[in-house]
Amino acid sequence: MTDYSAEHLDPELSSWPAKLACLADPNLQRLREAARRRLVETAEQFVSKLSETGRNASLINSQVSLLTGDPQTTPVIMTGHQPVIFHSGLTFKYEITEEFAARNGLIAVAVVIDTDEGDAGAFTFPAEPISGQIATALVRQDQNAAVARTESSLAVELPLLITASASFAQTTSLYAAGRLQPPTELHAVASRAADSLTALGCPAEAERMQHFAAEYAQLPTRSMMEANLIVRRNAGIGGRMLEVPLSTLCGFPEVVAVSEEILATPRKFAQCYNDTLNAFRAEHRIRNEANPFPNLQIDSDKCELPFWIVDYGLGTRTILTIRNVPGVGPQAFTGSGKQLVPRGALITAMLRLLFSDLFIHGTGGGRYDRYTDHLIRAWWQIEPPPIAVASASRYLFEKERTELSRLQGISEQLRDLQFNPQRHFGTGVFSSALETTLKSLVQQKNDAVERMKQIRESGQPAGDIGRDIQHAGNVIKNLVAAEFEAPLARLEGLSEENIAVLTSRMWPWFLFSRVSGDTAQRIPQRVP
Repeated sequence: MTDYSAEHLDPELSSWPAKLACLADPNLQRLREAARRRLVETAEQFVSKLSETGRNASLINSQVSLLTGDPQTTPVIMTGHQPVIFHSGLTFKYEITEEFAARNGLIAVAVVIDTDEGDAGAFTFPAEPISGQIATALVRQDQNAAVARTESSLAVELPLLITASASFAQTTSLYAAGRLQPPTELHAVASRAADSLTALGCPAEAERMQHFAAEYAQLPTRSMMEANLIVRRNAGIGGRMLEVPLSTLCGFPEVVAVSEEILATPRKFAQCYNDTLNAFRAEHRIRNEANPFPNLQIDSDKCELPFWIVDYGLGTRTILTIRNVPGVGPQAFTGSGKQLVPRGALITAMLRLLFSDLFIHGTGGGRYDRYTDHLIRAWWQIEPPPIAVASASRYLFEKERTELSRLQGISEQLRDLQFNPQRHFGTGVFSSALETTLKSLVQQKNDAVERMKQIRESGQPAGDIGRDIQHAGNVIKNLVAAEFEAPLARLEGLSEENIAVLTSRMWPWFLFSRVSGDTAQRIPQRVP
């Protein structure tokens, strides 16, 4: 098993705050205190329901110690994501959030973004192309061919692969409405993926695929969202954290109250939202007007707001557009299975204002929520509770990815390798035999250059020495080109899709064993 690589923490863990935040606005602070009490109580109930379902399926055999407490005296650290099958970046984010909370005695809450649309059961796995026999023949070359390779091409082979997709879900709509496949189909889907993994020499990954598919099949729930949460928690990924759906939070009276304030002056809020976006883009030199979010549409008779009207009966959602009608409140868009739900920057704005003392994002959320800071300051005129970023990667083909990176580096530096090989001596980029030859040639070339200087200073012609220098340079260039001809030919033979497979960090969490080493050992105690 490989540990996480390319960890990204911003700021460093030693700088993560673990203290209660207090809003300067007394009205918001009162709403916040009530909302936090409601949050903890509701999240405890939701997790209890998940645990009961897991125990009924004989998946959860013991009580875990939840990271809960009194939100009046205990800080709340939050994170969240859609209820999908996690990849390594999301897994790391939840693990590090949970461990930081445990280490510092915090309440930890994960928000389930169940109001988005998508396939909650989707996952990817590597596979050979349809012409699998040809691919296998290229990947697993016989011993005679291996013997004939030069030293520089004795590196790791780069298999020809594609990314295959599958799903444990029957339907794709709102995440809250996704349905789990029946057990027979779950086993069939997992078997196809496991067969592919086994064929690629990944038997441990294939076994884990089958194991966790069996856990899904054991569950009495048909909710894809609940199934993902239970199986993930049972594997120890966020298993001590409280969780709560965003749809549930949006029914809290405190969230409704903040929404009502925005709906009371919709055009003013929309203009503030857009002005802040424009200033943010200008400050960060962002030219794409869709980043970090598109501007809200404002016309003479209507304006768009960052809310969805979610229709749970139909399984749909539509963008909220307000026409010039005074006194419109959330009740005008709710009822009969409908709910008003924040979208875009307003999601984490609500979560940070009303609930969290520290919100943990992945890399994407960390980029867009810098804008949310500006929005909170501009509209509510208070300093927002802080955020941090946590993400990391794990790869199925670590050796192959390293070799690919090596070849890409050679390709990018080939000219410098040819004309300035001395810059790369001792780095391991050249074979030992070639480096020895190159050192001698470079020394000869340098000696010739010095002789040329001396001869020219004496006023004598140095044409012969100039030709010697040029010849030495050509020999160096050709030797380097020959050294890397075969490896670079391998690189050129890879398609973009093949490269994407070897560098993908999006494989499902259950293909990997648990990370060796305790993340808690790297997490500091409470920061004052």
